[in-house]
Amino acid sequence: MAERTGRRQWASSLHADPAPRDWSHPAQHTAVGRRLGTRPRLFWLGGGLLAVACVMALFGPWLAPYDPALSVGPPLQPPGSGHPLGTNDIGQDVLSQLIAGARTSLIVALGVAAISAALSWLVGLAAGLSRRLEAPLIGLADLLLALPSIPLYLLIVTLIGPSQTNLILTLGLLSWPAFARVVRSVVIRVRAEPYVEAARALGGSNLHLARLHLLPATLDILPTKVILTVRFAIFAEATLAFLGLAQSGTVSWGSMLSWAFSDPLLFARPVWPWLVLPPALAIAVVILATTWVTTGLQHAPATHPPSTHAETADRPLARAAPLPAEGNPPGEPAAERSRERRPTA
Repeated sequence: MAERTGRRQWASSLHADPAPRDWSHPAQHTAVGRRLGTRPRLFWLGGGLLAVACVMALFGPWLAPYDPALSVGPPLQPPGSGHPLGTNDIGQDVLSQLIAGARTSLIVALGVAAISAALSWLVGLAAGLSRRLEAPLIGLADLLLALPSIPLYLLIVTLIGPSQTNLILTLGLLSWPAFARVVRSVVIRVRAEPYVEAARALGGSNLHLARLHLLPATLDILPTKVILTVRFAIFAEATLAFLGLAQSGTVSWGSMLSWAFSDPLLFARPVWPWLVLPPALAIAVVILATTWVTTGLQHAPATHPPSTHAETADRPLARAAPLPAEGNPPGEPAAERSRERRPTA
């Protein structure tokens, strides 16, 4: 009974979480600052541009000088004091529409990123843990990767109807295969580690392994996944809106380009600089900013800084208690056990 109790204590200590890192220690702040300083300058420039786009999207109703859906000036007025970016052919303010388009792009991008990330993690974990589910899930991912993306989106949006909700669902449900394969490869690699095999041998379920060992190992690719999905969603939304598959009445950068290019005499008149360049430059700048941020994340050091000497000295060294010897009850010194077993004269 004592031997069984000792083994149970050893098993529970193996499953215990490690000691939390003391982030209040000055050495930790120094390590984090050193790693943030190693990121390229383009990473910070891209992050600043994305921050500006997010501010425009979040505070658009207060930043826009006019209602983007109303005619507030003469048609095709050039940029001036009343309208910094001019007006379109029906008198709508281009700057107000540009700010409203940032809000539409952010909503679509975040919705697609959330759906795609959740599906990537679920499919990747399931395919990496279960051999029965691996073949059908990876086969479905390969099928979706083989199909041409833009024609497939055009077909689905045309069948279900052009709306913002349908666009988010379509892009989110079809953009998970590539990162699901990445998550699966990480799960397979971590699953072969000795500590994961030990946890499985001690009775750990797949849910336990995924929660404590596999899911934390895949969190390093989460920022890259989100940024890449945001870039893809902004470009796809602008493409579909330019082709006329956006919800009618919704202002977006793609719909602004579509409305401008519907004029057959667009480039025959000197009006295209304030009708075409603002939304085109907005799309190009945001996509370029996401590329810079993704490059900085991929070339950055590890997320968690290494342990310092001071932290190692304060943290307990042993994570799991040693396995008790056969026939000896745990928690009793070996010297006392030897004296008790020594025959008396």
